Amino acid sequence: MSAVLLIAIPILAAFISIIVKKWSPYMLLFVSFGLVILLGYLPFEIITIGGFSAPYGISLVVDNYSYTALYVVNVLFFLVAIINVCNYKKLGTILLVSLAGLNGLMLTGDLFNLFVFLEISGISAYIITTTNKKPLATFNYLVAGTVGSILYLLGLIILYNMFGTLNMQDMAVRIAASGATDIEVALPFLLMFIGIGVEAKLLPFNSWVKGILGHSNKLTGPMIAGVYAAASLFVFGRLLTEVFVISDTFMLIISVILAFSILAGEAMAYSSTKVREILLFSSIAQAGIAVLIFVSGFTGYAVLFISLNGFSKVVLFLIINHATEVVGSDEVIDLKGLFVNNKLVGASFTATVLSLLGLPLFAGFFVKMGILSQLFSSGDYVFPAIILLSSVVEGVYFVKLLTKLWYKEDNLPQVKFELPLVYLVVVISLLLVVFGLYFEPLHEQALVLVNHVKGVIL
Repeated sequence: MSAVLLIAIPILAAFISIIVKKWSPYMLLFVSFGLVILLGYLPFEIITIGGFSAPYGISLVVDNYSYTALYVVNVLFFLVAIINVCNYKKLGTILLVSLAGLNGLMLTGDLFNLFVFLEISGISAYIITTTNKKPLATFNYLVAGTVGSILYLLGLIILYNMFGTLNMQDMAVRIAASGATDIEVALPFLLMFIGIGVEAKLLPFNSWVKGILGHSNKLTGPMIAGVYAAASLFVFGRLLTEVFVISDTFMLIISVILAFSILAGEAMAYSSTKVREILLFSSIAQAGIAVLIFVSGFTGYAVLFISLNGFSKVVLFLIINHATEVVGSDEVIDLKGLFVNNKLVGASFTATVLSLLGLPLFAGFFVKMGILSQLFSSGDYVFPAIILLSSVVEGVYFVKLLTKLWYKEDNLPQVKFELPLVYLVVVISLLLVVFGLYFEPLHEQALVLVNHVKGVIL
């Protein structure tokens, strides 16, 4: 099987769904599930498109890193689609285009085509968020995304003018051979960093997040906070490990940005009284931690962190957004006692939160402990201190939230969860426990990704 099909099949299905509109929801499920299966037959290779070999032609790269990212993004996408397909049938075509764009982001080995796929997936996201029925928030998202794309493209133009290539691997080689100074490469890298940082929800480039996720529904919440966030962070990882030169100047700038994003995100989550805002601000902090791990050079644990965070956010946003739609409010006080009559869903929510916090018996514990041990062993004490501080703050507001949602009182919110949603969140939460008790498969995958070397197909 060729990796080209991961992009071509959703695009072809989207065109067919335009002609036969009533097929679009069924095609969405069939294609998204089919791609998850086809990934099992995907060989590791570099595919050249357009008749020109790399670095001049368009290339798609399938290695350990992109393969893992593809699996995570496609599985998350399928899970969100299967839960929402009945309620958002008209979005089948857009979601198929979105899937093609996201797969392109994971596969491309070309910096300009990365920009193209960013635009494809971004435009799809703007249309998906219109289901929130908050046009001003969607417009703000559109403006922020456009500014981010322009900054990324500007940085790319500067790099191309300096080194004469757009291929990621060739760019890395030419930068290393050129002897360019820190100042010369810091500016284009910073512009590209900010451009991707808009989609990855890093402060202060994420002015759109509160309007979108703060008013999200069962589709937009898990899709943007889970699927799109994971894809954006995987893109960050590719750039940071294969293209960017982390000089002292660049490292200082992004360290300040990441520290601010993590601590400010946790502080805003702590002070919020709305559950969706707590989750979205927590997502901002988690995004900062993920990029911080990449910058520190621990690719394997960064990928595991993003993966667990993606599945966790899908569970949390599905549960809370469904409850919000029924109750009509996401204020903590209005959802007080939500889990008293929904114990299975509540147990799944609780297990997911405990994994996010990195407590023992859950997969998140081993990932967070692995990250901290790697950072300490490298002689870095600032980044571990930031992660530990954020974990303490996160633990306080999540425990307060769980206490409220389990609190038994007379006027309990009457919320009934559909069986497909219940099955999904239970299975994911159980897997978090299973991998917490038997972490060896995830540990082995982390070791494989540690060997992800610049420009090498493993």
